[in-house]
Amino acid sequence: MSPNIEPVSVETWDTKPHNGSSDNNIRPVGSTATGSVMPDSHSIKKTIGPITMISVCFNICNSWAGITSSTQIALIQGGPVTLVFGIIFAAVLYMAIALSMGELASVYPTAGGQYHFASVLAPKRGNREISYICGVLTMFSWVAIGSSVSMASSQQILPLAEYYNPGYVAKDWHYFLVYQAFLLVVLVYNMVALKKLPVTHNIGFFVTLSLFLISLIFYTVRASPKATSEFVWNTFLNLTGWPDGVCFFAAQLTTCFCFAGLDGALHLAEDAPNPRTAVPRATVTTVLIGFTTAFSIAICILYSISDFESLLTIDGYVPFEIMRQAFRSNNMAVGILIASCFLSFFILNAVVETSSRIAWALAKDNALLMSSKLELVHPGLEIPTWSLIFSWFFIALTGVVFVISSTAFNAVLASLIVLQLLSFSIPCALLLYQRRSEEYLPADRLFRLPHWLGFTVNAYVVGISLMLTVFFVLPTFLPVTASTMNYTVVILAIVALLSTINWFLHAGRAYQGPRIEYNY
Repeated sequence: MSPNIEPVSVETWDTKPHNGSSDNNIRPVGSTATGSVMPDSHSIKKTIGPITMISVCFNICNSWAGITSSTQIALIQGGPVTLVFGIIFAAVLYMAIALSMGELASVYPTAGGQYHFASVLAPKRGNREISYICGVLTMFSWVAIGSSVSMASSQQILPLAEYYNPGYVAKDWHYFLVYQAFLLVVLVYNMVALKKLPVTHNIGFFVTLSLFLISLIFYTVRASPKATSEFVWNTFLNLTGWPDGVCFFAAQLTTCFCFAGLDGALHLAEDAPNPRTAVPRATVTTVLIGFTTAFSIAICILYSISDFESLLTIDGYVPFEIMRQAFRSNNMAVGILIASCFLSFFILNAVVETSSRIAWALAKDNALLMSSKLELVHPGLEIPTWSLIFSWFFIALTGVVFVISSTAFNAVLASLIVLQLLSFSIPCALLLYQRRSEEYLPADRLFRLPHWLGFTVNAYVVGISLMLTVFFVLPTFLPVTASTMNYTVVILAIVALLSTINWFLHAGRAYQGPRIEYNY
């Protein structure tokens, strides 16, 4: 028996030699259909090469941009020390995640990603429930990512309107309208252009690195006077009301946001011709680039802060105010902010594309209501159009929360990280349960960790993810009021409710999840 595994139908995995083959077409298994290719209406043309895969993955994470847009939160929750050392802490965690997911993706490269890993690794009794939970956690985490990026775009555009029109004050429903308009533009581009122009991701990668270098130079050269090294490396500021230890770990929400969407490469595996090598390379490379850019920009921003107290009391868009203060030029700050709005287009395109592939994978496994529609690939557009619209709808719907309560919408960020960490920890926990057996991780896999290192990173992911989940659902500030309440638990409860309804109406009887089938 050969332990090498090729992805097959939504019900099983066929075990057969691949000899390094990159072929990952989904195939049905049965007495008459084994080895035949699925119809075009269920498969996607492979257009994402290795470099583009890295571009997509980093465009989604955009670690340095994430740090830039959330600086105020980090400064209140722990100050410079928490931000600087938190980036290191988050990078170690997400490198462990990248190694764990990359190793599994080198064996099971499909759009299902971590929920397919969970289905294969879970014991036969309970694998449907476990993998389904992992799948919905993944799907809703990407809805939250799309919502966060869309709102970040709104928060960059409207400050420009306020700056050029001093009498104008942006209201919540203004942000909502910009949110929906920006998201609609990206939906249309995803539907009619992105598949035929995968170079879009490469352009986005070039734009983000160029903007990073320009911003780095501006912060370094223009800032004067500069903050002291004592402020940057030794200042711990706790305005939360929690003990310092709780404050530090709760603040890692900001640094973990730098790597949100790390699993993007996993879900685009079926768009790539060589996923067994391209996906692991993309996940690991994204963490390396992400840490380098985020750590560098964070240090430069902190050294450029000359009036720290004023930043804590600003009502406007804090990143814009930091740039104005650091660059000593309103025009430079405006230019960077406009470029950031342009960059958001590439980020959201990658997010919406990846989100649609997760819904498509779940639909192919018959895990969602209307799966028969959602699994279809448009023959002309060469994309799962209904899954794309499905993902867009939920991201657009989440924007309504901001109109109801901006505080509640902020919980979307926390739920994003919690949902993703849980989705990563499930397959890692199952790998430990299976003792990383070669039955599930063939010895000749193309991306292989030493046995001791594999155990270490898998255990680290599970332990740290569960610990951070506890801290991320705590109220941000004490004493707790309606405006300081952490509504992450409410968001998670809504996710649980929708998932449970879908399970009882459809998935409980229709969803099976992929398994391994051995050929002797």
